[in-house]
Amino acid sequence: MPFAEDYDTAAIALDAAAQTTTTLLDPARAALSQGVMVGGALSSVVSDELDAAGSLIDGITTELGHLATTCRERAEICRQALAAGQAYHADYADYQAALRDAPPGDPPPQPPEPPVTPPEWVNH
Repeated sequence: MPFAEDYDTAAIALDAAAQTTTTLLDPARAALSQGVMVGGALSSVVSDELDAAGSLIDGITTELGHLATTCRERAEICRQALAAGQAYHADYADYQAALRDAPPGDPPPQPPEPPVTPPEWVNH
């Protein structure tokens, strides 16, 4: 399972891929604007196909952005789960010391509450 750093790396890669997809049609559109194809049925067909491809690419770019956001959210959840686990272990060590050092007859100290179980995809 990935760690927070892995999710961060994936988010960066997905953002870069989204940025790249926005430029995929630039060379073809530039060729049209330079008069390589002017008028006629072929020019119209190519323009229509580029528009259709542009719509698909817009959808892909949006989805890549959503995936990058999900990766950043998961990275943060991993970091929070790690911090909560570390805090619990420190609190539990304090509890054990207090339990060991408690005078006889005194009520025992309360153990710390364990952290909320993170989603199973969280690696820690």
